[in-house]
Amino acid sequence: MTTRTDTQRPDTRRRTGRTALAAFLWSLTVIPIGLWQLLDPATGPFSHELYEPTIRLPEAVPDWAGPAALIAAGVLGLLASRATRWAVPALFAVVFGVLMSTTAPMSFAGYLCALFIPLLIAAGPVLIARGRLAKTVAAIAVVGLLTALGFSGVVDYAAAGDFLSMLGGRFADIAAYMLVQVWLTVGGGIWAALVLHLVLHDRGDGPARAWLAPDRAARWGRTAAWIAFACSLPYGLVRMSWLTPWAWIGGPLDSSMIDPATRVWGLCLGLAALGGGVLCLGMSYRWGTRWPFWMPGLKGRPVPPMVAIVPASVMAAMFTFMALPFAALAIRQDALELIWSFPFYVWGPALGAATLAYAIRRGVVRPG
Repeated sequence: MTTRTDTQRPDTRRRTGRTALAAFLWSLTVIPIGLWQLLDPATGPFSHELYEPTIRLPEAVPDWAGPAALIAAGVLGLLASRATRWAVPALFAVVFGVLMSTTAPMSFAGYLCALFIPLLIAAGPVLIARGRLAKTVAAIAVVGLLTALGFSGVVDYAAAGDFLSMLGGRFADIAAYMLVQVWLTVGGGIWAALVLHLVLHDRGDGPARAWLAPDRAARWGRTAAWIAFACSLPYGLVRMSWLTPWAWIGGPLDSSMIDPATRVWGLCLGLAALGGGVLCLGMSYRWGTRWPFWMPGLKGRPVPPMVAIVPASVMAAMFTFMALPFAALAIRQDALELIWSFPFYVWGPALGAATLAYAIRRGVVRPG
């Protein structure tokens, strides 16, 4: 008789094999990054003015030791990707995802999401309106309002364009540095994914774990989703307070000293955080599996599982990896409010658990 484990083993082996291959290929890319820093220490990615290591090496350690260790880690990663137990990949996940990560990828992702908030706000009435006529009227109203705001001077589109141009130029200036920082975080995520595969699937012929059954996953996944949602509130509400007379960040601020551009950034960043928190809840409710009515051409259809799983997994990994760098930054800058206003140490694991439960319920992950 064929057991459930036997029928699933070829598929799980293929998935684990693909993740191990990704870890192998990623390790290959780490070697030239280390060589870059070793051969060009003046302009290498770890010499950039924005680079703020989580753990600083003692001054007695020679400058070449860090990039040499990175090269060695890349070489060892080629071997570690073949591991059949989770311990060694977990070490690589911690080193690259936690110890070598900085706050740069999170800041970049946060401001990138914030840039899309005005577009979503403008498109909101059109998306929510039901029926072709209602959508047409909503679109005309939005265009008319935006035009009126421009002519009245309430919104200076020329200044907004100059700002976006300046921002694009700044991103271009730090592109190489940012790409390396993001790539190291990606590596931590790949190694963490390999650990997850090994933990879920490499258990021999034992019985399936009861807590990984879809009905059980639905229960603990919902709890995890609400915890993740709660973690989005501190940062989101702090940023939104910049729109009120009671602006706050680490203490009360004089609202008269906050310029309109800063208030707009506070609105966009706050909405991005709170919107992300709401999306966390979609992992546990029906509206996370069916496209809502306002999605043109998609309403009512099933949401492809990976559409939710991939971005949620990326953010869960990033939040988890950023916990230690943010704590280190808070301590160095004597800004301990960052520790509670950015609760990544809870947010990341909770979002990861909610995502895993969602993947189990949608049949993407079949432990065993």
